[in-house]
Amino acid sequence: MTRVALIFGGVSTEHDISCKSADNVIAALGDRFDLALIGITREGRWLRYSGDPAEVTGAWEAHDCVPVSLVPGEGLFEFCADGAARPLPVDVALPVLHGQGGEDGTVQGALEVAGVPYVGCGVMASAVCMDKDASHRLAASAGVRSPRCEVLWRGCSDEARAAAAEACGGFPVFVKPARGGSSIGVSRAADAAAYAEALDAAFALDEKVAVEEAITGVEVGCAIVGDAVRGTRMGEPDEIVVSGDGFFRIHLEKDPGANTELRCPAQLPADVMDRVRAAGTAVYEALGCEGLARVDLFVTPEGEVVFNEVNSMPGLTYYSRFPQMMRVAGRELGDVLAGLIEDRLARR
Repeated sequence: MTRVALIFGGVSTEHDISCKSADNVIAALGDRFDLALIGITREGRWLRYSGDPAEVTGAWEAHDCVPVSLVPGEGLFEFCADGAARPLPVDVALPVLHGQGGEDGTVQGALEVAGVPYVGCGVMASAVCMDKDASHRLAASAGVRSPRCEVLWRGCSDEARAAAAEACGGFPVFVKPARGGSSIGVSRAADAAAYAEALDAAFALDEKVAVEEAITGVEVGCAIVGDAVRGTRMGEPDEIVVSGDGFFRIHLEKDPGANTELRCPAQLPADVMDRVRAAGTAVYEALGCEGLARVDLFVTPEGEVVFNEVNSMPGLTYYSRFPQMMRVAGRELGDVLAGLIEDRLARR
C-alpha cells in the first residue's frame, strides 16, 4: 500500500486549522493509503504521531510521538527512544499546512532538498501565493485586475503610512499581513484611527503589511486542481454572503457558519461566472500553481472580476470551501486527493 506522509500542524497562527484539515483528510484517505502522521508543533519540532488518529485536533504532541528529521538527499528519519535514527520510508508527502512556515514554500523546499516528492504547489508558487504584493503583480500581468495595493514595512514613518492609504484611494482600505492566507490579522479601516489600529495588528503578525483598496462586491472562490502543462480542473465556484461585522471568519468561529452563508454554486449570471472561471484559471496558471489551490476573487456590482488572493493549500476541514466546491462538482475530497497523490507518484 502506498505510504503517504501527512504533514500537519505548523508554526503559524493557523496551526489548529491545519490539525482540523488533517483530521478530515485522515477520514477521507485512511482506508486508501498507509498514512504516516507527521505533526509539526507550534515551536517547530517535527514529530511522528502514532496514537489515535482521531486525536490530531487535540494534544497529540503530548503522547505517542518520536522526533522526525529531514536529511538532505536521504528523506525522513525518526529517532527511537534510545536516540538511534532509522529511516522513515514514505512514497510521497501531503503537507496539509496553512500560513507561514508551511504554505509559504519553506516546507516544500525542505522536502525537495530531502528528496521527498510531495503533493501541491512548489517552492516558488507557494511563496508567491503567500505574498500578496507579488501575487497581485503576477495576476495583473495575466490580465486580471487586482486592488490597488501598497506595501509597508514594520517601523515605517507616519508619512509612509498615510501615503499608502492615499495611494489606495483613501478610506476605507483593507489592511492585512502581506504574507498570509486567511482572515487572521485582516482589518477594514474606515478612518485614520481605525487605520492605525489595523496596521499595529497586522505588524504584530508580519513585518510586511499590505494596504489595499477596498473593493465593493461579492467574494467568490475557485477550487482548482492540476497544472498548466497537464491541464486543470475546477470545482463549482462558490459565493460568500457575510453578515455581522462584514468579515469572512469561517476558521475563527466555534460555529463555523455563524456569520456567513456559502452559496455553491454561486448565484451569479452565466456570463459573470464564465469570467470568474477564466480569471481563476488565469491566476492559477500565472502564479505557477500545481496540485491544488483556491483562487479568491471579487465580483463588483458592475460585473467586473477582481483578484483577491490564492490559498496554495486551502482549508480541507469538513466545513471548508475547497471540499464543498469539489463535492458540488461531483468529486468527493478523498477522490480528489487520491487522484493528486497518484498523479504525483506517476511523475517521480
